[in-house]
Amino acid sequence: MKSLCAPTRSTLVVALAFALVSAGNTLALQSEGRSITRTGPVRLVALNHASIAFMVARTKADCDHVELWNADTKGVWRFGKPGPCTNLGSTGTGISAVGVSGNRALWIRYTGGNLRDWQLLTATTTQRMPRQVRLLEQDVDLPSPFLIGDSTGGLGIPYAAGKQVVLLGANGAAVFRFTDAARIVRVTAGKGPGGAVVAALRETGEVVLLRTNGTVVRVVPFAAGAVKAIALAPAGLVVQIGGAVRIPGSSLPAAVLPEGAVMSDYAEGRILYALKNETHALSISNGADTLLLRSAGGAPIFTTADTHGLGWAQGRQVTFACSGCVKVSR
Repeated sequence: MKSLCAPTRSTLVVALAFALVSAGNTLALQSEGRSITRTGPVRLVALNHASIAFMVARTKADCDHVELWNADTKGVWRFGKPGPCTNLGSTGTGISAVGVSGNRALWIRYTGGNLRDWQLLTATTTQRMPRQVRLLEQDVDLPSPFLIGDSTGGLGIPYAAGKQVVLLGANGAAVFRFTDAARIVRVTAGKGPGGAVVAALRETGEVVLLRTNGTVVRVVPFAAGAVKAIALAPAGLVVQIGGAVRIPGSSLPAAVLPEGAVMSDYAEGRILYALKNETHALSISNGADTLLLRSAGGAPIFTTADTHGLGWAQGRQVTFACSGCVKVSR
């Protein structure tokens, strides 16, 4: 989950003022923003300041791969050599998650037959050949053994493997490694109270908050399976339980999302959520709801945000708009 929750992201929602106009297949920002077009459909966008990492899907001429675009400098870097995929595996291959921090991207690739290899790969704008961080082989019917979380404020990219939580620094080294008593099913990063920088959801229901040295700030109890999404904000841990989003211990009221909606980001009292072919921002204090983007052509929209602006992908196009160019309802 991409979290909008660190202080470095707080100005985003203050400056966000979305005015919607019809633009092709998407309701888009009033500002044209900055866009690039790729050779294949774009998926799995992640944003940290002006760095946007994304996956370009496989075509006949090129294998699926990860790229990084700096929307400020306009530099674009492709990770790995171009060319068709050489190993599709009998049960398929693909990229299931992407994260970014500064000039570093982290992603999950899978391939194989009855046994599937899951790789955690990383690369940077200066070292563009992917380097394997972790490799796990398991039955093809099992879900990914790896999770990648949000990067906030240059802290690094959090990921989880089974019971272990790692914060991967922008330099490629682990800021910390923490082993929990239970399997981790969600992870995110932000600047929270008490020095918390990473929040990890256990399969038993509790959320563990961790400092930069890997020590536990606190454990917030919930019933197993109750929490749908998490974020970490200066105000505290943000959780979605059922159709409501709340901050335990805060005086802020719970915000009720439409049926079927899932929180994807949070910042400065606003929840970013997806619903069918739409992306919305909802105020947790007064319930004001703003439609940000809508796909009118059937192609899904992948949205990501940071204090520096908003990024999204649809079809073969990736777009970035600065934070001062957009608006939300007050």
